Amino acid sequence: MTGKHPYTRFEPSKLHRVILLAVLLACVFTPCKRVSAGFPVEQPGSRAIALGYSGVSIPDAWSLFYNQAGLGYQEYAWIGVHHENRFITPELNFSALGSIIPVRPGSLGISIKRLGFSQFSQTKAGLAYGMKLMPTLSAGVQLNVHHVYIAGEYGSTAAFTAEGGILYIPFPDLAVGLHILNPTRSKILRDERIPTIVDFGLAYTLGEKALLTVGVEKNIDEKQSFKGGVEYTPLPNLAFRIGMATNPSLMCFGIGYSKGPIQISAAFTRHEYMGYTPHFTAAYQFGVKKKGLPDDSADQ
Repeated sequence: MTGKHPYTRFEPSKLHRVILLAVLLACVFTPCKRVSAGFPVEQPGSRAIALGYSGVSIPDAWSLFYNQAGLGYQEYAWIGVHHENRFITPELNFSALGSIIPVRPGSLGISIKRLGFSQFSQTKAGLAYGMKLMPTLSAGVQLNVHHVYIAGEYGSTAAFTAEGGILYIPFPDLAVGLHILNPTRSKILRDERIPTIVDFGLAYTLGEKALLTVGVEKNIDEKQSFKGGVEYTPLPNLAFRIGMATNPSLMCFGIGYSKGPIQISAAFTRHEYMGYTPHFTAAYQFGVKKKGLPDDSADQ
């Protein structure tokens, strides 16, 4: 062990990037305050993002990342990818990949998310299962492995967590979702806990062309965040979205388009302190005819 400072192995430009990353983590790394002592919990899916991250009560394929109970309503195999460049900063790239495999009963889900760059990264991989308990009620669970890597002498570490939720649809135009992340308060380091977050929300369909979502999210180590959004579908395969969240203030908007089994969408968010972030999503749903998606053409 030498007496050199651990950062001496970095080139000046790389050291600058690490310092920048540390500052961003210390401020507000994620848009909806989904952070505990600097550990970010990123969420993909441009549809839910454009609605203020209020995806816990939406039973589409991206419920794989927001509320695994939604897997109980997925009847087709599906694969989706997501990418965003947080605050237009190269070191804050975030990507996700998810896949759904229908089984009887219910569906399996596989997901992986990665945040960071060559000198620092956080990865989360999950295996999920969701099923209908009755026609109006479904439940889902997911087991996760988290991996954190820091270049140089710091190395890497890993931890395991669980999450799960329920989805209640008492009427065709109303859905209620509840999701809990890391109820066991697992740690990633000796003094660093992975966030424990409770997410509750409602989704209400207004006629055939509009969807309203509202929700509240509580990280037990932070103040609650209120969020919501509106989706307007002027055409069966085209949707416009706008949303917002609090703590800190976040404005969101986006657009989605589907062509048969192909679904693409984009969202843009504005953080009250850090600025804009573009989000891009693409997905393919197997078993869907070219005339449109099976039940909800706005699931981009």
